[in-house]
Amino acid sequence: MLTLVSSLGWFLIAIPLAVAVIGVFVFLRGLGHVATGEGGRGVPRVVVGAPLAVIGLAFGLLGANTQTFERLTYEAPVAMVSVKAVDPSQQLFDVTVKRMDASFPAQVCRLQGDDWEMSARVQKWKPWANVLGLDTTYQLDQISNRYSDAERGNGKTITSCDLKGPPPAVNQWVPKSWVFWIVDHSYAEQRHFGSAAYMPLANGAVFKVIMTQSGLNAEPANDAAGKAKL
Repeated sequence: MLTLVSSLGWFLIAIPLAVAVIGVFVFLRGLGHVATGEGGRGVPRVVVGAPLAVIGLAFGLLGANTQTFERLTYEAPVAMVSVKAVDPSQQLFDVTVKRMDASFPAQVCRLQGDDWEMSARVQKWKPWANVLGLDTTYQLDQISNRYSDAERGNGKTITSCDLKGPPPAVNQWVPKSWVFWIVDHSYAEQRHFGSAAYMPLANGAVFKVIMTQSGLNAEPANDAAGKAKL
């Protein structure tokens, strides 16, 4: 199912871009006819080719944007989080994040506090877009420290590490503002929200982070994690 949905996602890029190429070809042919004095043949091609190219490019960019998020068709593990105490008296811990949804190398982040918290940006698409293969998608954001209550956290240092990974290749040649405009005006997105899950910073604890249809969740993966209390 995941392979099928992924293939559908890439069709949402390939087909609109093919339409855009055809539109550009028709547009240029039209300009050529106009330049040689054949306005009767050239003008209709220009009128048809220009909007065809713009529409194809717009929907191609929308499809490319959806591929910058990891596709989600069911509950799936996204990371394993391992905790190792560095200085318990100062509540310092090394937290290792091993992505299970991508080939990024494991990251080690030094956090200070009571809990670790992982956050993500989540997109939910409208039902008609789901039919085309745009299932709920997500992008991990960061892992940071957290305290058990606001009073303990007031005035304490915030420590965090980025989990986004390298930016998608599409960002190198498409202004982000264009992508946002296309998504906003395509009426395909139902909701865009932030989600987070947190668990205790406990020496030797290992946790599994899962992405569900409603957002992030975390669960103990060994005895040390199971015995840790929130």
